Amino acid sequence: MQPRWFTLAAAIAAAVIPAALCAQTASADRIPDLSGDWFHPVVLSLSPSDPRGTRRGKEDDVPYRPEALKAMMAETPATGADGRFELTTDPYIQYCEPLGVVRMFGYPSKTRFVQTAEAVYILDEIGPTFRIVWLNAKHPDDPDPQYWGHAIGHYENGDTLVVDTVGLNEKTWFDQVAHPHSDRLHLIERFRRVDDKTLAYQITVDDPGAYTRTWTSGPRNFTRSETGFMRYQWVCSARDTREHYEKVGSAGNPGPTSTFK
Repeated sequence: MQPRWFTLAAAIAAAVIPAALCAQTASADRIPDLSGDWFHPVVLSLSPSDPRGTRRGKEDDVPYRPEALKAMMAETPATGADGRFELTTDPYIQYCEPLGVVRMFGYPSKTRFVQTAEAVYILDEIGPTFRIVWLNAKHPDDPDPQYWGHAIGHYENGDTLVVDTVGLNEKTWFDQVAHPHSDRLHLIERFRRVDDKTLAYQITVDDPGAYTRTWTSGPRNFTRSETGFMRYQWVCSARDTREHYEKVGSAGNPGPTSTFK
């Protein structure tokens, strides 16, 4: 005969474990599946009204602070309407510094998400690069400014990963036409699973050091790619970059309809 305490424990387990499993399953159903390889085409400018960067600095939907606008216009992009590769001040092209948040998704490469209980890892072919988005976490009180900052995340509405990033330095550009940000940037990114072949990406910029108010860009779509992750290892090389621009010209780019997937 089994002890009474054993019988009681078994009864409790029989009642509790299925309930816990059901709760776990319900919770899992609310987590979007971001797996797969996601291709993002070229984006020159984050201005919603001027994605080609033809009105750089004169967009009516980017609320520049005067000093931020002045600093941006002092930069020389390598591409776009004002592109001058031979004179560019682009930190990525000049020094192979990281593209940084947001801009990493403006090139025709692929991104892969690795979802765990502790964190979501965002892997990209350019660099190659990886970012860590900590789940069920808080930002440090006084983060040291870094290229990728400190990112925390949560899931929303059963279809979206929300990434909240602070602690960024001001060394990177938001895009290829040099939209700036300061080290006071608070960035919110939303990755929404639209369907099996589409992932929508939207950002909200809260940066009182560079802009007079909060503003948004997107959503724009990433599309599923079946060509294999890291098929193209996009390593920053000043020599390779120069060879590329010598072939296509300073303002050359594949454009938003690129089929390079």
